[in-house]
Amino acid sequence: MTAADIADIVALSKRVVGPGYWTAESVRDTLARSTAGDVVCSHVVRDDAGVLLAFRFALPPGAWDQGRGDGLRMERWPFALTEAAYFQSAWVAPQARGLGLGPAMARASLADLARLGARGVVTHSWKESPRGSSRRYLERLDFRVVAEHADYWINVDYTCSLDGRPCRCTALEMVRTLTPADT
Repeated sequence: MTAADIADIVALSKRVVGPGYWTAESVRDTLARSTAGDVVCSHVVRDDAGVLLAFRFALPPGAWDQGRGDGLRMERWPFALTEAAYFQSAWVAPQARGLGLGPAMARASLADLARLGARGVVTHSWKESPRGSSRRYLERLDFRVVAEHADYWINVDYTCSLDGRPCRCTALEMVRTLTPADT
């Protein structure tokens, strides 16, 4: 992921999750925080024509202290906040779903985060995702649910694709311990 991807990330997120969730400014900030030295933990996938098909934001330890919404249960994690990375957002364009892009980007980010010394990764999964796809995707990557947060995104100023404004969706807080196999 580079600064050249910002406008396309904003456009894809507007289509997939709703207007205003990601802005050029918030993407620029998140990209900067996802970079440690020469390692960029966030990734994009483009097709042969250069169309953005998917993106994954991942933040190394020390570059975050909460997700976009409200709710962390750190006492339920098997690692400390100072050792924890964060999976911020990942979206795949509708025409590219089912191609394995999400898991491929996640594995690349997990490897980056492990190389940077993270002991684990925290994320918030969208409980109301179609057919539970968000939770299932993360469970296949060995994440496990540690908490549930009602109205998690209620204070994020955007129009939710499911329930409008404010968003009243529920987040499942999930964690994954990193292992040497992740590098």
